[in-house]
Amino acid sequence: MPEKTSSQDKVFALLSALAVAPEPITARELAEQTGLPLSSTYRYLAALSRWSMVQERHSGHYAPGPMAVQLAAGFEQHNSVLTWARPLLSELAVRTGESAALMMVSGRRALCVEMIDSSQALRCCYQKGQSQPLLRGASAKVLLAFADEGLREAALAGLALTPRQELESELRHIHAQGYAVSEGEMDPNIWGVSAPVLSSREQLLGGISLMAPAERVGPAAAQWIRWTCEAAQRLGAMSY
Repeated sequence: MPEKTSSQDKVFALLSALAVAPEPITARELAEQTGLPLSSTYRYLAALSRWSMVQERHSGHYAPGPMAVQLAAGFEQHNSVLTWARPLLSELAVRTGESAALMMVSGRRALCVEMIDSSQALRCCYQKGQSQPLLRGASAKVLLAFADEGLREAALAGLALTPRQELESELRHIHAQGYAVSEGEMDPNIWGVSAPVLSSREQLLGGISLMAPAERVGPAAAQWIRWTCEAAQRLGAMSY
């Protein structure tokens, strides 16, 4: 018998949909995306609005509210992994000349919590605050490969049998080698490598990713993979 979804989970599903929406979104669109009844969607939006988590903008369109700013500020101020990651990302970006990011799991998505852009004009156009599903791209797949079994099962649940088996095999390979590499999975002609940040207790804290136009990688790939893995290992060693 399927597990009943709690009211709290429904509220967080609503917030998650709002957070990843590229622009303000209507209650009806939110209901369709989350599978919630429209009446419940309006009820949850009203409660979230009272707490300034959600704000109605224009013509019945909703977006994250001002409380989201406080939450983001609190995350940046009190997250030691993020603090320690910044100099490591800067070092990786300087050594390679490419863009480096710290990724973390957010719901069933991979979220970019810090980004150091390449200094070159042609570079990966990923941004801090951007997220992607946990099923595509090196950044997402490395998080999924090292995530706990419950999250992995939830992320894979909607896949058909053959694609699921293929992805499970790929995740086992990623876990065994300790990093993921992809090219063109999220954006055409973009190459990426990502390595997990693991605490001393083997808890997944996030992932360090390096992204570059595929045309600039060539023979440098092996060195860039090694530097990315080293940065992730150093960040994990700082955590306790």
